[in-house]
Amino acid sequence: MNSRQLKSFLIVALLACVAPFVGATDASADSLKVTVTTTPKGARYAPKNVVAIWVESADGKFQKTIQRWGSRRISHLVGWRAKAGTTDADAVSGATRGSHATPLTMTWDLKNKAGTVVPDGMYTIRMELADGDSVTATQNNQGSFTFNKNGTSSMTTGGSNGGFTNVAIAYTAGNVTAVCNNGTLDAGEICDGNCPTSCAAPTDTCSTVKLVGSAATCNAICEETIVISACKDDDGCCGEGCNMDTDSDCDNGGTGNTGGSGGGCATTAPSSAWFMVAFGAIMLAARRRRRA
Repeated sequence: MNSRQLKSFLIVALLACVAPFVGATDASADSLKVTVTTTPKGARYAPKNVVAIWVESADGKFQKTIQRWGSRRISHLVGWRAKAGTTDADAVSGATRGSHATPLTMTWDLKNKAGTVVPDGMYTIRMELADGDSVTATQNNQGSFTFNKNGTSSMTTGGSNGGFTNVAIAYTAGNVTAVCNNGTLDAGEICDGNCPTSCAAPTDTCSTVKLVGSAATCNAICEETIVISACKDDDGCCGEGCNMDTDSDCDNGGTGNTGGSGGGCATTAPSSAWFMVAFGAIMLAARRRRRA
């Protein structure tokens, strides 16, 4: 396979690979919004309280701390600490709360602690509130609520459990589709806003160029294809591997379609200087034959 054939093959292969992904869903665009009102447990620090809200998969494995409020007394969030461990660098944190007057609102990008989008399935949102020196999880308010990550947006409101009330869980499925000609190269697009609608004629007379794809679907590209590969006189093309001995269209003794000193297509008439040199050589040879 020569260089032009390889180029054409790679272009076609690229189009075949990206075509199935035009308009594909971007799972990382999914989001979850949680709103909840807390109530006091009634321990020694009330109404001051610390809170942690996190997510577990259906099998109970810790996925991510969505948010926590508090720092000095978070060790009393016993249930959360048992799941999250002694560190939670991934958590968005706030200060210890002074009351329960303001509902809590938080969002989650559906990514786990490692930053990977979690797969579809059922998930549990766990909530814990401590307003005393708790040493067991049962000494705290604890709530749990489920949602289904399944690619279909859903909204659950009015839930109450374990001292957490007016819970609203809004799951928004991203379903982000590539928008052609919005000025942004979305996933699966080859071009956007700058797509070719026609292709310039090839500089190589051995090839042709055609438009593949469409600007309307942002996958347009100019593809060059070799149409002449044989060594043939007077067809305007110096094919790969051809030279002046095998193809009159080659401009010198080099091989291939590289032009210049390496061979190429003779797309213009010979220069007058070249003609004069050749004519002089012929005349000199004729004189020598007469003298002989």
